[in-house]
Amino acid sequence: MSQPITPNDIVKQSPMGWYQYAIVAICMLAYAADGLDVVTLSYAAPVMIKELHLSIQEFGLASSATPVGVAIGSIFVAPLADRVGRRALTLTLLGSLVLLLLITATNGTITTLMILRLLTGVCLGALVVCLNVTVTEFSNEKRSNLLIGILHSGYAFGGMLCGAMAGLLIEPYGWRSIFLGAAALNLTAFLLGLLILADSPAFLMARRRPDALARINALMRRMRKPEVAALPDVPVVIGKRRASLTIIPRSLWIGTALLCLAGFVFTISGGFMAGWRPQVLSMAGMNMQWNGVAGVTTYGAGIIAQLMVGALSRRVGEVRIAAIFLLAMAASFTLLGAVPDGANWALVGASTLCGFFNVGAYTALILVTLNYHGVATRNVGLGIMLGCSRIGGIIGPLLGGYVIGAGIGRFSVMLLFGGLMIVPAAAAVLVRMRAVRQQPEPIPA
Repeated sequence: MSQPITPNDIVKQSPMGWYQYAIVAICMLAYAADGLDVVTLSYAAPVMIKELHLSIQEFGLASSATPVGVAIGSIFVAPLADRVGRRALTLTLLGSLVLLLLITATNGTITTLMILRLLTGVCLGALVVCLNVTVTEFSNEKRSNLLIGILHSGYAFGGMLCGAMAGLLIEPYGWRSIFLGAAALNLTAFLLGLLILADSPAFLMARRRPDALARINALMRRMRKPEVAALPDVPVVIGKRRASLTIIPRSLWIGTALLCLAGFVFTISGGFMAGWRPQVLSMAGMNMQWNGVAGVTTYGAGIIAQLMVGALSRRVGEVRIAAIFLLAMAASFTLLGAVPDGANWALVGASTLCGFFNVGAYTALILVTLNYHGVATRNVGLGIMLGCSRIGGIIGPLLGGYVIGAGIGRFSVMLLFGGLMIVPAAAAVLVRMRAVRQQPEPIPA
């Protein structure tokens, strides 16, 4: 006997409605606020270091606190959404970010700043998971992948917005203004979410509370979809691992380790660039208005890179395009170090190239990992690689603070972090060589 159709089946199999698109739009706005929140400290760095009399090394510790918090939030806070609901946790995180950013704008000590950035990272790490899950659960099968891609582009838009805000606000109004602007964007997302966000039918079925049927049918009416007379006998369980999920087989250990190495080393340089790019440009004599222009073009180039890698990877090959972008990233880093001081347009162009190849290389490494692992090990393989990347993202800003604080010149600093890209490029090629010998799970080249 076939199972009756569930509310989740209706959502997945029917066309998207305006309310579902509104949910996606709110999540994208929140994701843009997330992208803005991550880089606010890097734009405020040149002014904060002078005004608060901080050393470069101390500021590097504050920069590294954010990715530590992101890792904690992703692992320990995000699972609470399976208990309290996606809507409740998302709104709590957005509200908390508003308060944390407002408090940061009144901060005056490095210790307080480190604590605030750690807590901000915790909220950001959990929020990213909630937003991805929410968009997935409210999207139909046809649009789900596309809408997740659009959601992720919100992060780059947030970075672009931060660059524009930095150029307009920091010099005339001080570094505190950019944190107030970030708080305003999060507050906007919070208020709109309060009006529009809801727990999905999939979550409501899984929790199976006494009022689940009434809440689901109210939501179905809001989405203009047919109501259901009763819930299925067996609830859909979310948030639990399937018993059939296998551990990575020994034959894939070396390849997985190489991918972890690639993600770790890559994100050392990527994390350094995210945390210290405005300071590097400031070292070259660029004022905050020009720095803001560079931020807009750098993050805009990242959006183009995401689309380009996605469009070309199957035709060119995931490993080949990853190696090309990683080596081009090394060249663009070196170019940024070599541009003469005061050459603002050339510095903007070099920064834009860094953003283009940085984001493109990251996307390509994810595709390499997904294609190296089969269905049974794809989730755990990608999870391990991204976990190693988080560690690199913590080390990168910290290492950047020490090398810049040691008085090393701009060219040498950029050559150092660019040269590291030889390691992930070589690791990706070695993964390809192993995959060729490990049929029947080949990886395109």
